[in-house]
Amino acid sequence: MRLLKITNQDIPELDEHFSEVESITLEELTPQVAGKNSEIMIEDESVSGFDAVYADIPVESAIFGRVLLEIIEEKGVALNYSSTAFFTMSKKNYLYHVLKERELPSPNTAVVADEKAARNLENHLKGPLEAKRFNNLSKVESTKIDTVEAIQDFAEGVEYGEQILIFNELRKGDKYRCLVAGDNVISLQDDSEGWKFSDENLKYSSISSELREVVEQAAEALGTNVAEIKLRNGEIVDVIPNPNLEMYKDISGKDSFGAVAEALKGGDEL
Repeated sequence: MRLLKITNQDIPELDEHFSEVESITLEELTPQVAGKNSEIMIEDESVSGFDAVYADIPVESAIFGRVLLEIIEEKGVALNYSSTAFFTMSKKNYLYHVLKERELPSPNTAVVADEKAARNLENHLKGPLEAKRFNNLSKVESTKIDTVEAIQDFAEGVEYGEQILIFNELRKGDKYRCLVAGDNVISLQDDSEGWKFSDENLKYSSISSELREVVEQAAEALGTNVAEIKLRNGEIVDVIPNPNLEMYKDISGKDSFGAVAEALKGGDEL
């Protein structure tokens, strides 16, 4: 089975599950559009010549990535995430909208595009809050706000089109990071103190059947084969398109790369 990797990383642990692997960076790819026909060429070969594509596209490239993934989908090639799923996971303001629309457990959230829009949010949210600031889809700041009255201070000076602010109600509870890969779920418990998620103090820990169902329903609702889903107090607080597969393997002892390969193969035996 032939795999194309769109990434700036070497991922030999994934390669070993495929008979043939080609790698290319996102910068080297240029979609070709002629009339109603779209194509992606890897040297002199169409992307349709591959059985599966593993894409590792930065969230900052959400728009270009979505177009790229749409063309690959049109060719009938398997992907680790669909174009719509990648775009939704990258645009956090839209992500929370989708989670609420699909009635998946997630914190009450407000999205603010400018300082004026932050007024009177105390009528809709209860503190404490996690306040996040995004530039070009990248999170540049995350802090805890103890009272809703402090929202206006955090939003001061924000003008439409420059940044997006997201406010989530912050509730204490167990924190988990879950890798979803097809039918596989590998869960890590975050034992770090405080409300923030951390790469420290992670341990392999099976989640309850109820939480596993939440994770699986989220992946299905978003339409993604692979993702990292973060849970706090039983609520989905983030979904990340490009999980750290090495971290999951090292901490859990599970073959996270094999799980992703299986998902790309459509559940075939490895």
